[in-house]
Amino acid sequence: MLKRLLWFFAWVGAVLAEPVGLEPQRALFLQAEQALEQGRIDEARHLRDSLEGYPLQVYLGFRLLDHRPGAEAEIPAFLAHHGQTRYAAPLRRQWLEFLARKEAWDDYVRAYQASDDPQAQCDYYWALHRLGRAAEAYAGAAKLWDSAESRPTNCDRLFAVWQASPAFTPEQVWKRLGLALDKHRLPLAHALRDLLPAQEDRATADFWLAVHDNPRLVEQCAGWKPADPRQGRIFAHGIDRLAGDEPLRALGVWNLRRGEFRIEPGEQARIDRRLAIALATQRYPQAATYLGTLPDGVADAQTRAWRIRAALLRQDWPGVLLGLEQLDASERSQNLWRYWRARALEALGDNTAALEVYKALAGERDFHGFAAADRVGAKYPLSFEPTPVAEAEVQRLAATPAFRAIQEFRALNRPGEAQKEWLYALDALSKQDRLIAAKLAQQWGWDRLAITALAKSENQGDLSLRFPLAYGEAIAQEARERNLEPALVYGLVRRESAFDPGAKSSAGALGLMQIMPGTGQDVARSLNEAWTSERILLEPRVNLRYGSAYFRGLLDRFGNRFALATAAYNAGPNRVERWLPASGPLPADIWIETIPYSETRQYVSAVLAYVAIYRERLGGNAGRISGLLTEILPGKQGVAKPDRPLGVAVCP
Repeated sequence: MLKRLLWFFAWVGAVLAEPVGLEPQRALFLQAEQALEQGRIDEARHLRDSLEGYPLQVYLGFRLLDHRPGAEAEIPAFLAHHGQTRYAAPLRRQWLEFLARKEAWDDYVRAYQASDDPQAQCDYYWALHRLGRAAEAYAGAAKLWDSAESRPTNCDRLFAVWQASPAFTPEQVWKRLGLALDKHRLPLAHALRDLLPAQEDRATADFWLAVHDNPRLVEQCAGWKPADPRQGRIFAHGIDRLAGDEPLRALGVWNLRRGEFRIEPGEQARIDRRLAIALATQRYPQAATYLGTLPDGVADAQTRAWRIRAALLRQDWPGVLLGLEQLDASERSQNLWRYWRARALEALGDNTAALEVYKALAGERDFHGFAAADRVGAKYPLSFEPTPVAEAEVQRLAATPAFRAIQEFRALNRPGEAQKEWLYALDALSKQDRLIAAKLAQQWGWDRLAITALAKSENQGDLSLRFPLAYGEAIAQEARERNLEPALVYGLVRRESAFDPGAKSSAGALGLMQIMPGTGQDVARSLNEAWTSERILLEPRVNLRYGSAYFRGLLDRFGNRFALATAAYNAGPNRVERWLPASGPLPADIWIETIPYSETRQYVSAVLAYVAIYRERLGGNAGRISGLLTEILPGKQGVAKPDRPLGVAVCP
């Protein structure tokens, strides 16, 4: 331990020494930025040229070119010298946009690199068209066209010339119309309808739109022309839509009328799978039977999994074993299915076989491994394996240009730029250097980036790196005030944000415990605290207080059942209310495995595993996760499902 501490402080001293030596250049860099912002471009250029060897010289060069009118001609030289930096992609995009505005199509084709950006792709294929390479341009247009998403406006001219050529057919409109409706992109669907040349085709498209809006039209006889193959696609689309809310009704119509229509075999198989999954996730009693009747050519990994879950929901243990036998070898080897095999064997009285599986599985470090360990009283496999990194290797990585730039961004208190540089640099590192980067991030206090680097190194053994004890005082206090075990709060934080206080999700959740602003306002009101703006959720102490209070409220709402409260934290309490058993209690591990949302199912399992690990990290005396798996009781919203398809009229 003493050796480690001496090494750590020596390393810190080395890192801190460098920024001091860079202070004169740092002052010039800041002067250059100020000159740039005030429009004194020549002065900024001169200062940039004087910063040879300074870690952020390339960044300053990028800033001199980034979206500055008149600077475009300098971009090719920058790309030639710094094409491997994170600044190359935005500048190349800027250069291509400039060439497109100039209609310099020869230059555009030479400068273009394969891209996922539809705007750049459309300009590239337009350039090919203008250069007389029509076949390539039209092939590219067709690829861009086959999408449920709207395309940028610069694609319009490409699509226009393609649509005026013999290469374009109405079938391509029908194909995209189906894609748009499958993704519920109604504005695009209506625009595509207007592209159909024939009145009869537009009427068929109108009928498709009507079925999309009211899928119960699949029950009616009027309006359908079964001999038309497009109507088969429309009928299948209507069944797909109806299955979302009324899978049993959809199943009855499908079984009765599918033979009337010309539907491709692949589409029929897709609808069979859709109905089977809908019945299972909405907990209809006939789901297991229907899933079991799917032929091998129709069943896939998802339907095989839900066949087992449907049997679990009914605690039909022979059915569970039968479903497990249908898995392929790779699926059968997964920890969750090994666990359920053991549970089924145990329930059926084959304790010897069950014990053998449990003991083997108890060596795995995940929820199912821990749950298996609990069944046989085995220890959790929580040995801590320090990352094998030498001091010289850390110093070597810290001295590379990218990591010197990261340190300088940190010295300038620009964490956003530092993290961007880090993530870009990480992708170029070897697995061993990613291990070193993980250690470096830990020493810099970047817990989330240490976790990311370790995951990319494929080294999962260093639990001190993977499960840091950041914000320990705040978490301990908030847990104490909410009568929560600290490991529970740590488990939530680790899963929600990996300890990134500035985390922002695409849905708008913020901070360490990923709190939605509306939820934050509600919690602030309940705590009699002032709500100024959503930005307070980016303050770690506030976020931990609100997240802990919210989770405490969920535990109270769901009778202190950890699985339910954790699922509600992820998916919302109203959904969890709907997922409660309709009648009779259910073991918590079965309830978790049969959560309809895969994201929430994985979330609850992960948090439980993290709680076990954090209990060990915090002292190891807080009991087993089985103590958190309290039996799930029926809920008020649990409604028994009908056990047979509803009646459907037969069309003449």
